[in-house]
Amino acid sequence: MMSEQEKNPVHSELAAALPHLTPQQIAQVSPRLQRATFAAGEIIIRQGDAADRFYIIVNGRVEIWYKSADKHDYHVAFCEAGQYFGETGLMKNTPRNSTVRATEEGDVDVLTLDRDAFCDLVSHSQTTEEDIAAEMSRRLLQLSRYS
Repeated sequence: MMSEQEKNPVHSELAAALPHLTPQQIAQVSPRLQRATFAAGEIIIRQGDAADRFYIIVNGRVEIWYKSADKHDYHVAFCEAGQYFGETGLMKNTPRNSTVRATEEGDVDVLTLDRDAFCDLVSHSQTTEEDIAAEMSRRLLQLSRYS
């Protein structure tokens, strides 16, 4: 017999990106997830904008760009299916610190959580909050090389 997680693709996509969530936590947050598709080359979040959503990549690839104080654009990283972005502004309550756009290779499908749903999620899973905070710290360290 298939588990609820195996039956529902949203559950399995969420579990892949945030593996420390319990099945109950996944079931609670799943109704709050929204699907979105961004065309190749489309900007998903822009550096300096208000942080309002968390993104989990379901299909496709994004590139992360950082504009330094001297207005130089730096390519920082790629993220692919199973990875997430947009956590830093939400966790630190700051504007977006980089620009994320779909690569020219093709469309990007994502699951998104608004600020309230994301905050509820991390407040109910300490391990997930720690995982996301560790990834956020790694990414901030990476960005500091360009400041």
